[in-house]
Amino acid sequence: MHQSRKRRVRTCYPCYTRKQKCNREYPCNHCTRRRRPEECVYSAPPTEKAFQNTFRLEGAVDEAPGPFLEHAQPSSETSGLHEAQCHWSSHCSQHSAIAKSFGYFEDSNSNTMALLRGLPLESETDLSDPSPSMWEPIQQELSRMPPREILDFLVQYFVYELNWMKQVVHAPSFLTQYQQWWAKSKPIGVADVEFAVLILRICSYATQFLPSPTHTIDQICGRPLSEIRNTCSDVAYSLAKLCEGLDWKGSIFRVQHIIFAALTVSCEGRTDQFWEVIASASRAAQKAGIHTDTDTASKKSRVPQNDSTQELDKEVRRRVLCSLYVLDSHLSRQLDRVPFLPDHLVDNSPPRLRLIPDIGNMSAEIDTNAPDIFTERLMQVQLGQFWRRIGPRRNCDYDPTQSEQRYEMLCAEYLPSLHTAFSIDCPDTTWDNALPKLPMQRQLLRIAIFDSVCWNFRPLLSLKPDQIAELAPYKQVLLQSQKRRLGMAAVKVLEAVTALHSMFGGSYTRFAAIIFNTFEAAVLLLCLCCHADFPFDQGDEHTNVLGIKAKLTYKKAMQVAEQAIGRLQLLAELSDMAATGLGVAAQLYAIAAKAKKSPDSVAPESSTNTPFWQLPCSADRGTDNGLDPHSSLGQADPVLLSDIFSWAAQGDSYSKLSSSSYEFPMSWEGPVL
Repeated sequence: MHQSRKRRVRTCYPCYTRKQKCNREYPCNHCTRRRRPEECVYSAPPTEKAFQNTFRLEGAVDEAPGPFLEHAQPSSETSGLHEAQCHWSSHCSQHSAIAKSFGYFEDSNSNTMALLRGLPLESETDLSDPSPSMWEPIQQELSRMPPREILDFLVQYFVYELNWMKQVVHAPSFLTQYQQWWAKSKPIGVADVEFAVLILRICSYATQFLPSPTHTIDQICGRPLSEIRNTCSDVAYSLAKLCEGLDWKGSIFRVQHIIFAALTVSCEGRTDQFWEVIASASRAAQKAGIHTDTDTASKKSRVPQNDSTQELDKEVRRRVLCSLYVLDSHLSRQLDRVPFLPDHLVDNSPPRLRLIPDIGNMSAEIDTNAPDIFTERLMQVQLGQFWRRIGPRRNCDYDPTQSEQRYEMLCAEYLPSLHTAFSIDCPDTTWDNALPKLPMQRQLLRIAIFDSVCWNFRPLLSLKPDQIAELAPYKQVLLQSQKRRLGMAAVKVLEAVTALHSMFGGSYTRFAAIIFNTFEAAVLLLCLCCHADFPFDQGDEHTNVLGIKAKLTYKKAMQVAEQAIGRLQLLAELSDMAATGLGVAAQLYAIAAKAKKSPDSVAPESSTNTPFWQLPCSADRGTDNGLDPHSSLGQADPVLLSDIFSWAAQGDSYSKLSSSSYEFPMSWEGPVL
């Protein structure tokens, strides 16, 4: 007797549960009509064969790797290009030449451009319509895009697994635009090309997190991830340059895809380039005018827009500006840079949460109190505004009294404003099941808050003994208390990083927030351990940091630092940032262990000779020499660690770091990129 054959599922999960037949695109027609494009999910099987079968979306545009490609043929090229030129010309302001020459912001209501806009002047512009030769390279670059089934998979992975981190795009509206973009049969204007750049840079960013515990293979539809990543990056770069030549002002799509370019270099361990690209995104945001809460963009469009569409456009601009503001504030604080964006830029137009509901199966009563997917970003915005407002002045000596006042203001003003789901001492976990990324966002915010406490007290580590001796007695006592608080804040950062890393599977990741904060907090903790006068072992006295009471001992500090170094060694197999930080943290660990055995030894910050962070052959690391950037890790780093920790372990019961002592769960055995 033959067993009944199980019917193959050919629809997305929401349509399957509703017994509907969808068109197998991403997002499908039914999820789009229900205004739930972010819920459109196609399951991912574990094997490569099933993977290729599942993600070849029947009904999608399988033959053509991208839209608009029929215009690459001579028979229809002229008409398509002509229509694109006419549409582009209609969007060009009559005063664009003046704005470009004098640098005016076109949408201003107060500069000279605003005066000229209301006068009946003849339109004189030095901007000519783009010739067909300018659109031909765009068609060529679009034809190089990966097939749609690959882009569909990466976009879906990004929306469900990565977008919660930075919230640069509003998932429902982005997926709607994504489907509309594929449905177009010819190029409409520069904005369509820039949206293609946004898609490509999102996909390139998504490949930085693959393989992952949920997707353990290193290829998509038979193409290696490295090839897909390089193709997306190269095509996006070429198209972005072409768009700048066609439209110097840009749009919100340009701001978004520049931010994703910044996030990608951050994953590659280049925080210096990350900072530079954030500067480019800040300039693009001002040129595009997303900092103005106006309807200028809607008024310029030839497509009629109703009030709800205009409101959605403004909401998306607000969210992009907030996301950029958070990145700018956080980087300027961590790297001691001057912010690119003004302090109060986001005061007048905060995002309105749940313009389109993000929560699925919840009752209306709970829905009113539940956090939005963007709530964590708003908490980050408020944190950035707080420290910009009361932060210490640059190039000033450390004053324990002023630092204590800033800390007390943080506890009195900022902490009470946190949503209950993000409370520091006892967060409300009611909505964790309905919002699966909420626990991860909670840890991300905890990292930022405790890191800001570390930033407030960090300068005390630079005080010299003679400077401390000159302080008033009560300030010296306060300084000792702040050292304990700084140490506990660093421990709390590492605990939150450990929790977040475990939610990623405890395995390999390029997520810069995990790597950067592991290194920063470990260095702070080990520097404190190097201080002979650090107030360890205070009996039963507990340290209070942001309402959390705990006792910090030397043993606990070294154990937490040891775990952080173990994480850096694990992640060094994929990240240059982790590999560089590993050598520094390991040597500092050895110095701290030796300082404990020899209390009279000199602390590392007092050394004026060879810096302890110089690593042998560190200048040879990189990807431009044609070699694998991680090929030397297995040869150099274990030897370095072995020498350092064998030296530190002599007579020290806390220095037992070895590759067998790591307690990080390895939930997948995927190949290394």
